[in-house]
Amino acid sequence: VLIGQNQKKKKAVGYFNCTHLHAPEGDGKIRCEQLDMITRWIRDFQTAHKQPDEEVVFDVLCGDFNFDNCSPDDVLEQNHSLFEDYRDPCRAEAGKEKPWVIGTLLEQPSLYEDDVNSPEKLQRTLEAEELRKQYISPPVAREGVPLIYPEPGQPWIGRRIDYILYRETSISKLCRTDLEEVTFITQLAGLTDHIPVGLRLKVIMDSEGVVA
Repeated sequence: VLIGQNQKKKKAVGYFNCTHLHAPEGDGKIRCEQLDMITRWIRDFQTAHKQPDEEVVFDVLCGDFNFDNCSPDDVLEQNHSLFEDYRDPCRAEAGKEKPWVIGTLLEQPSLYEDDVNSPEKLQRTLEAEELRKQYISPPVAREGVPLIYPEPGQPWIGRRIDYILYRETSISKLCRTDLEEVTFITQLAGLTDHIPVGLRLKVIMDSEGVVA
């Protein structure tokens, strides 16, 4: 994406990378292989396309990853090295979400019920923890291991399988990236079993006086 030019007339550009990973539960090894491929393909694409007259000001990876950061069944994916490279603003650590996070996978059988069938009603439901438990998919247990969720004193979040991640190591040394906002969007209520997510980044070209 071409953003504009800095004061030295170099192009300010950003990268959007989008994916949709393998879905079935229990297939964490396949998703990890896909994350390996994504990492390689992004690196190869950026190496092939970056031009000398460009400054890279953001690098975002997003999509339906089909694993979450709370299910014991998804522990392989939660610990993938991708999360050392790209920052997940919703993640406290592998297997643990930040307390304000909302799960993004709705239970399909209740998708059209009154509590979630309009943007306004879905928003009210997501903001109320007891209601949220009824409509957001719960974590997936590992076979033969009892599931205890959430941990004492922690909020009930549920499965967040839709991600927007950003990376700073691949951007210009002149840039600084500030996270401004993460949003969970209800405008598609009744049209999808996912809660769309949004991310606002502020990218500052330190010595060039350009803000993207």
